[in-house]
Amino acid sequence: MNLKEIFQSRNLDLNIVLFGASYLGKLAKYALEHRKLSVHSFYDSDERKQEKIFCEKKILNFNQLSNLPKNTIFFVSNNYINSVTALLKQMKFNNIFNCVELCENTDFSKINMDLNEYESKYIEREIMFHKSACEKIFNSGKDILNLKCIDIAVTERCSMKCKDCSNLMQYYLDPKNTELEPLFKNLDKLMECVDWVYEFRILGGEPFMNKELYKILNKLVEYKNAGNVIIYTNATIIPKKENFEVLKNKKIELEITNYGNILSRKHDELIKACGEANIKFRTKPPVGWTECGTLKYYERSKEELERMFDNCCMRDVPAMMYGVLYRCPFAANATNLKAIPFGEEEVVNLNNEKYDVETLRKKIMNFNNSNKPLTACSYCGGRDYSSKAVEPGIQIKKPLKYKTIDVRQEHKNGINEKFKQQIK
Repeated sequence: MNLKEIFQSRNLDLNIVLFGASYLGKLAKYALEHRKLSVHSFYDSDERKQEKIFCEKKILNFNQLSNLPKNTIFFVSNNYINSVTALLKQMKFNNIFNCVELCENTDFSKINMDLNEYESKYIEREIMFHKSACEKIFNSGKDILNLKCIDIAVTERCSMKCKDCSNLMQYYLDPKNTELEPLFKNLDKLMECVDWVYEFRILGGEPFMNKELYKILNKLVEYKNAGNVIIYTNATIIPKKENFEVLKNKKIELEITNYGNILSRKHDELIKACGEANIKFRTKPPVGWTECGTLKYYERSKEELERMFDNCCMRDVPAMMYGVLYRCPFAANATNLKAIPFGEEEVVNLNNEKYDVETLRKKIMNFNNSNKPLTACSYCGGRDYSSKAVEPGIQIKKPLKYKTIDVRQEHKNGINEKFKQQIK
């Protein structure tokens, strides 16, 4: 069957399963039911979810998935399109679809959905992320360079000191702000090479610790080949003057993490100010924290590294830090702290004056399409459903100690070579 036949079908016996019991799966279920198509069940690789009820439907376990009729229709309602499709085809299922057309052609404002305030504001962005994940597969081998998002590190400074910060702010002894001139120069280089960036993610630390943040935001919103600009803040600072006025731009949104009244002490004041100024924002509590904020070396096999990378929620979130493009913010900050070996073949150095636009574009394309585990993966606690969870927002009084790596010594000890052997 094709999608048109499914959408036009009045066959009540269609066996439809959604692969991914999360927010996108919830949207897909509502979209299908809006078309009078009933969802049989969900499946999710996270064993902790299996056998439970999600959106009034059962989440199957693996044996139940295996025993489904081979003509079952699957909608992949997560962003791990390649791995899910490969698994289902290996199990001899062939009716496999993504959720792009389904969700893009659904007017969710006309559907009575059980969504919280955060989810209601997140619909368009969730669909965009899914579409970009699918496009990356469709565009593979083509001369098209679209990026889902890019993290822009604007400061190492933070108004909190979380023990398990995934961006490793807890290790910085002398944090500093990003210098504007080299940042702007490298942004121009990057944006000359790419066709489209769906989203800039502005991160620190706490972005509003940088009093010149407005200059960066004004620069980003001017790019014609880029979409929204999302600022991640912990609601400890009410931006003033230019840093507040720039937030009124329609391309800019605040992503607020609310750690409660004690830590996010300016939360209520911030959302009130945003509401009065018609500034777009979303607010939610911290969720999903794992041990990835712990810097240490993990002995992992090739298979373990591949599984970890394939299931990592940050594998397609490149981070730009001091003119270097890294595959994830952990790799960027861990390298910046000199806590892990520098994976030179895993990054794109925008500072290199020898690269012309064509060369740089090819390097970014190869970088974006790579599916190999990173050097950083051997030093990260993991950010997938099987990673050990930790309590969010635990504060420390002073920066944590860690062991820096001597670049000369790392080669002497064969650290990089050891990692290369692991992933061969």
